[in-house]
Amino acid sequence: MTRSLEPMIDFFLREKGELVHINGVRQLALIRDATDTIQMTDEKIIRAATPLHTGDSVDYRYERYLITSQVDRNEKSCRGRMRKCNQRLALNWNGQVKWFDAVVEARTFSTQTGKVISMPEGNILVSLQDNADARDITLSQRFYITHQSFKIVGIDRTLNGIIQLSCLMDSINTAYDDVEHNIADRWKYEIAHTYALHINQGTIAHVLLNETLSLKVTATDNGNEMVNPAITFTSSDPNVVSVDQQGQVMGIALGQASITAKLTYHPTVRSTIEMRVVETGTHIYSIAIIGNSILKTGQSASYVSHIYDHGTEVFDQAVEWSLRNQDDSTPIIGSITASTGNSVTVKAGSSSGANNKALILTATLVSDPSFTIEKTISLKNLF
Repeated sequence: MTRSLEPMIDFFLREKGELVHINGVRQLALIRDATDTIQMTDEKIIRAATPLHTGDSVDYRYERYLITSQVDRNEKSCRGRMRKCNQRLALNWNGQVKWFDAVVEARTFSTQTGKVISMPEGNILVSLQDNADARDITLSQRFYITHQSFKIVGIDRTLNGIIQLSCLMDSINTAYDDVEHNIADRWKYEIAHTYALHINQGTIAHVLLNETLSLKVTATDNGNEMVNPAITFTSSDPNVVSVDQQGQVMGIALGQASITAKLTYHPTVRSTIEMRVVETGTHIYSIAIIGNSILKTGQSASYVSHIYDHGTEVFDQAVEWSLRNQDDSTPIIGSITASTGNSVTVKAGSSSGANNKALILTATLVSDPSFTIEKTISLKNLF
C-alpha cells in the first residue's frame, strides 16, 4: 500500500477491502501483513478511508487489534500499524471487575520521554487503549495473565491514545485470588462459590421401553440448595434414550445410554446416570431418602428409605447405607451410628472444619446394587 493508491482508494476498498469494526463501527479497510517474515507478534498495516487514531481498536477476522503506531494521514485515507491483542486481563476496583484487551510483551519500558530502562526477566509491558476505564488504573493494582500474578509499578501516558503499564511478577494470593479465571482479589469482595450437582436417582436407573421417567436433580452452592438452577441435559445416545431440558427421559430402544446433567453456566459441574431401557414386566426400583438436608455439627439425625417398584411402594426390599464427604476428601466428617432395617442415624462431625461442608448419604438396594440413591446433608455450626 503506497501513496499511489490514493486516487483509486475507493475502488480498492470496494474490490479488495475487508469488513472490520473500528471502535465498534463497521467499515471497509485494506489489511496486509506488516512484514513478509514470520514473527512472534502479529502486526498488520491497515488503511481506511475514514480517520484512524493511535489506540483505536480494530476487530478483524474474529481477533482484536490495537493501532500502536502514529497514523499516516493522506488526502483520502489513513494508514497505521496495528498489533493483535494477545491477552485479556481483568483489573479489580473493590469488587468491580473490568476486562481489557491488551498487547503484552517483555522488553524495554520508557518511564519518561528519552529515558529507557531494561526490564528484568519475568517483567512485562502492557499496552491498552487510552479510554475512561483505563484512566482509572493506578499503581500497585494487580492482575493475572495465564494464572500468573503481576503488579503495576509504572504508568506511561505520553503516547497519545495508548496507556502503557510496566508490571512486575507478583506473588499469588491463594486466599483472595481467583487464579482459575485470572481475577486478582476476587474473593476479597465476593463469596467463593462451591457448586455441586447430583441426580437423585443414583448412578443407574431403568426406564420402560416407550415410557418416560423424570430425573430429579439437586444443585447446591456452598452446601445450600439452589432454587430453579439452570441445568442442561444431554444423552450419549439419543437413539436409545432421549432427554429434554426438563430432565424428562424416554426409552426409545432396548439398551443403555448415559444421561448427563450439568449446570448451564458452570458446565464443569455435572452428574451422570446410566439409563437402561427395559421391557414391561421388569422390576424398576427407585429409592427415596426422607430426612433433614441440614445437620448441625456434632448432632445426629435419622433417615428412612422408601423403596418403590414402578412407583408403588414395596416392603420386601432392603437397603445398605454408606457415608462419604461430598468432595470425596478424608477423613469423613460424620458417621453412621445406628442402622435398623431401612432407617439409619447419622452424626455430624464436631470439628470447626465441618462447618459449610456436606456429607453424601447413599442407600443401595441389597437385591440389586445397581439401584442407589444419594442424599446431600449440609453441615452447619450450632451457632
